[in-house]
Amino acid sequence: MNIFKSKKKKNGVLEQKITEDAYEDLKALLMRAKPEVEEDRIVLKLPRGDVILTKDSLRIIAESREDAEKILRNLHHYSMPPGLWPAYGLSYSIKRDSAVLRKSKA
Repeated sequence: MNIFKSKKKKNGVLEQKITEDAYEDLKALLMRAKPEVEEDRIVLKLPRGDVILTKDSLRIIAESREDAEKILRNLHHYSMPPGLWPAYGLSYSIKRDSAVLRKSKA
C-alpha cells in the first residue's frame, strides 16, 4: 500500500567532471538545441530537467535520479536530426521575436 511508503524524492542531480576536449564536443552538441548561454555556463532546459555545462563539469538536474540518468543517456541523440529528438525526451527552444510575430492587417 502507498500509505506507508515514503514520499521523499531521490536526489536528481548528476555531476561529472569533464576534460577540455569533452567540453568542446558537448558544447557543439548542446548548441544545436539553442540553449541559454550565461557567461561561462550553457544551460539547456528540457521538459524533465536541466543540463548545465561549464568548462570543467557537466551537471544534470532533474526531479529524480532516474530522470537525470535518462537525460544523460539520451544527450548524444542531439547529433540526430531535430525531428527525432522528442522520441528521446529531448527538445529545442524556439526563441521568437515579438516583432516577427505581429499580426498582419491584410
